[in-house]
Amino acid sequence: MLCTGNVEVMLEERIKNQRRTWPQRIFIFFNFFLAIALLVSSNRLDSFEDAVESIVRIEVPAGVLAELPGKPEVVESVIEDSFEEASGSERTRVFQPNLSGPARNILIIGTDSALGLDADDPAAKRDRSAAVGLADVIMLVRLDPALGKASIISLPRDLYVTIYHRGVPVRQEKLASAILVGGLELGAPTLVETVTNNFDVPIHNFVVVDFHGFEQVVEEIGGVPVWFPYPVRDIGSGLVIDEVGCSLLDGRDSLAFVRSRKMEAFVDGDWYRVGVWNDLERNQRQQGFLIQALNRTIAKGARSVIIRDDLIRATTKTVVLDDRLTLRVLLGLGRSFSDFQPSDLERHVLPVTDDAVKDSAVLRLAEGAQESLDVFRGITLRPEEVAVELIDGRSGIDESILVSQHLEHKGFAVEANSGDQMQRTTIRAAVEDYSAAVLLAQYIEPIPWFEFVDRPTGKVELFLGDDFKFVLLAPLPVEVVDTVARSALPVLSNSESAIFDSIGQQEKLSSVHNFNSPLPMRSGEISPMKLVREINGQPPSGFTCP
Repeated sequence: MLCTGNVEVMLEERIKNQRRTWPQRIFIFFNFFLAIALLVSSNRLDSFEDAVESIVRIEVPAGVLAELPGKPEVVESVIEDSFEEASGSERTRVFQPNLSGPARNILIIGTDSALGLDADDPAAKRDRSAAVGLADVIMLVRLDPALGKASIISLPRDLYVTIYHRGVPVRQEKLASAILVGGLELGAPTLVETVTNNFDVPIHNFVVVDFHGFEQVVEEIGGVPVWFPYPVRDIGSGLVIDEVGCSLLDGRDSLAFVRSRKMEAFVDGDWYRVGVWNDLERNQRQQGFLIQALNRTIAKGARSVIIRDDLIRATTKTVVLDDRLTLRVLLGLGRSFSDFQPSDLERHVLPVTDDAVKDSAVLRLAEGAQESLDVFRGITLRPEEVAVELIDGRSGIDESILVSQHLEHKGFAVEANSGDQMQRTTIRAAVEDYSAAVLLAQYIEPIPWFEFVDRPTGKVELFLGDDFKFVLLAPLPVEVVDTVARSALPVLSNSESAIFDSIGQQEKLSSVHNFNSPLPMRSGEISPMKLVREINGQPPSGFTCP
């Protein structure tokens, strides 16, 4: 466990040596993937290992973090039994987990503590102690190393939930306040418990972000390019951009952009609000900035060997990890995601609706929220979305209701055909149809064998073998079937040449409109009749930011 004295010393040293910046919490996902990108090389590993070992870790109470899917007894009984091959030789199927490992959910927590901020920093102007921080930014990240997929969703801080601490519901409050229960050591585990119990999503690891380092990391990568269709400002965050087109934001400007809550755009000689000024828009803007920052980091060589101690150490000084997120785990994730492209990050939106509790404005989950959260439960499809080709080679079977009809009743679109007799029920699918194969197998007793091929087929093939028993009334838990299916996935290749790749020099803009004089800073009401819908920092089609 971290002792209080060590924590205080750590904080004092950080205040002395680093200028903390406000939205480092938002940039954590960039930091985390930067760390992953830097993991993939073996030379200079000692330097990286030293940096990783310097990360502050929180020992998590038992039962807070979910266990990664392992080898349940129900799976062992199915996959280790013996069967007869057509040749008559006996063979035992041995279960071997995929070397890339299971999917894991990581909760990214960013607090809004003002410790160490300069007095003139807008984020330091607050009505509570600088040392008291709420969970101002909460992101849920799902990493699936075997499939090379990454997904992210933001959990709005104003969601009204039941706060859980040590397994006990303690009060109903906004999600952001969960981090206050237990301080540095237990605040993060409390938030993990709260997310798990309210949203039914397992959390396997968490990362807590301190304030300092955001500007430093942005400066180390030479700034982050962001596209602005109009000049913009936010008086509260200090954002002032007086040029149209691509702006290379330094650390301070990047900070102002990602923390902007009330952005305005200068259009036709006047200032107009951007969007409706809520945190949902800010969440999406933060995720867009994340992708731009990741692209910039890769362009600066983050895929090559561990090249820069300044980047490594700037990253590792900004985070606190749970005690399960070890160097070995990070190295494994790094190998699996060495070819990952930021544009492949799947972004999800959590539908919410406005509500009020007494005099406080809050948010509650809206229609469609469960479908968004299903992705982080390992559920991405419904039976209605899966096309199945059923090949039945069994002989002498008398069924009052055909297997195809049972599956159709579940919602699957089934095409039934006859085929050769097989000993073992098998599902064959393309790797890209992995989720569909798992969903189908959840209804089959016993759990089928899996064969994954590279070629897209557009459907999942189900070969009924002599061992087939029946279609289940209720599906098996996805974790059980996923454990079996994942063992059949090919291990992703880790091309060494890809490690040294970096994105090429991007096309420069042909022209941008520059404003040579300071823009007017008009105060007063913003006209509701003319709204700029969105400024997300992404260039329009046909343009790129250098």
